[in-house]
Amino acid sequence: MRSRRLSLIVSEKINNLFAKGNYSVTQDLSKYDSRRLSYANTFNSPIKRVIIKAIEMVTAKPTLLRKVRAFEKAGIPFGQPFWSAALSVMGIRLDTPESEINRIPKHGPLVIVANHPHGLVDGMVLAALVGRVRTDYKILTRSLLTGVEQIDQFMIPVPFDHEENAVEKGLDMRRSAMAHLMAGGVIIVFPSGKVANSETAFGPVIEAPWNPFTANLITRSKAEVLPVFFPGRNSRAYQVAAQISATLRQSLLLFEIKHALGHPQRPHIGPPISQDELQKLAKSPRDLVACLREITLDLGAKT
Repeated sequence: MRSRRLSLIVSEKINNLFAKGNYSVTQDLSKYDSRRLSYANTFNSPIKRVIIKAIEMVTAKPTLLRKVRAFEKAGIPFGQPFWSAALSVMGIRLDTPESEINRIPKHGPLVIVANHPHGLVDGMVLAALVGRVRTDYKILTRSLLTGVEQIDQFMIPVPFDHEENAVEKGLDMRRSAMAHLMAGGVIIVFPSGKVANSETAFGPVIEAPWNPFTANLITRSKAEVLPVFFPGRNSRAYQVAAQISATLRQSLLLFEIKHALGHPQRPHIGPPISQDELQKLAKSPRDLVACLREITLDLGAKT
């Protein structure tokens, strides 16, 4: 019994060391707590939690849990290999050509900006692609993946507006992101701060305006910017739900992950934008993110 405990301690220490780099090391872990697979957990209202969990259970959760268990059975890698392994289990092939992946700067502070049509999958795909070039990145994310030990090194949690202590958590997020950039790292951000939806139940899906916070990150850190465009959109059911209430919209985010299973992703990576070029684009933070939003969306129009 004592030797088994010692073995587990040694195994954990080794895996923690390998997790700091691009290594494929697996560890026998207890099963993922199915209660964590829910977007209801950020709400304080018991009624909203019940509604969201009920809809998630009917629309997506059993299917996604089967994928999680399959992932566990195969052995969950630590660090960068987590992403390709997870996407493989989900049946999501990445079709972005190497010529575009090679546009990712290999060194220096970098802010990667992208539109946000799907949700969780967008962040997973970007992590897998960026990690082919460099692994010193962190994703600003509200996803279910924050707190997952194997990839915690890549995450900076972004609170939902309705979360308790959202302001304090938001300030912590900003400080962490800036510190990482000042150390020469990469920040991956979806500047809209929300998944794209239509303005009416049956209208076209529109990427929301981008938050000037992203411009502040860029200008203060003197980082290059890399625009990435994701084609596609969430289901019409999601668009209708978004018009009814935030609770219903939140309740279908798991369904949209299920909807993405088995479908290839082909994000378009644009050329990096230097600080000199950025200064010519706009003077104010709001104008800068508006220009970057347009540049990013134009990547889709050129295909």
